[in-house]
Amino acid sequence: MESSFEKTVKRAKLALMDILIHDIYWGVITPSQALLMLYGLPPPTPKQTVKEMETIFVEKEKMLEKKYIIILEKIVSLYKDYEHEKLNEIKGTEIDKLLKDTEDYLKRLKELREQIEKRAQEKTIDQIYSDVFSLLETIFGKKPQEKTIREFEEKLVQTGKLPQQSIRTLKNIINAKAEFKKGKLDSHKINDARKDAAILINDLVDYSQRKDLAVVDRTRMRLKYNEDNKGKFAELLVCEGKSFLITDKSIKKITDKVELSGMDELSKSVDEKKEKKNIELKPRTFELLKKELGDFEIVL
Repeated sequence: MESSFEKTVKRAKLALMDILIHDIYWGVITPSQALLMLYGLPPPTPKQTVKEMETIFVEKEKMLEKKYIIILEKIVSLYKDYEHEKLNEIKGTEIDKLLKDTEDYLKRLKELREQIEKRAQEKTIDQIYSDVFSLLETIFGKKPQEKTIREFEEKLVQTGKLPQQSIRTLKNIINAKAEFKKGKLDSHKINDARKDAAILINDLVDYSQRKDLAVVDRTRMRLKYNEDNKGKFAELLVCEGKSFLITDKSIKKITDKVELSGMDELSKSVDEKKEKKNIELKPRTFELLKKELGDFEIVL
């Protein structure tokens, strides 16, 4: 029979192993789950965690070495054996190795977290830069960066179309990208660059919309004419290669002749018109308008 001393020792060993196994298991599972969530995955179950860590960080991203998955698998395997009462005791040398492996694993996870955060920051900076210069390309055309900056300052800032701080914001975004490539940009500065870029992008979108509206206004005319001895109004919309006469009864397309049209064709032509810088009104259009409306005048 076991003595009371032997029973006490056995209970103490079991209690110690219970604390040890649980602490080590949850000590590696919880931060592993956190990294998978940081990567963008939904919270994985403990059972899914080992497979997801290998699939994402070893196989797909190649950011983590296979030996760390082996450490994680070993800890999970010990925990399962303990849960199913297949493991009752661990030798001191095994505990020492288990603790060292756990320490190495957690140290590597900390490095992995920094890698993931840096990659996310890099995507943010690249996206900010790309969004801003895509808009500038829409406005000024595809040009070298330095020429784009010069035209931005001369044509938009110096003319008062955009506020003075816009040029500083643009240069800050360019500098932020350069500083990040050198590893000198922290998360605080990245957030500042994101906020500044949002303001600049809104200003550029507003300017583009005003510019589009100005084009529309130059190619839109309000006409006054008589029908059945009553004064009526119509609208002439000038598009590329054709015009549209809009009255309270119909939409008609004017090319070298006048023919019925509809809202679909009109909308499509308006969208195409926004991409054209110079749209001319053909002189023959007025001749056809006079045949269609009779005498008319342009209302300012």
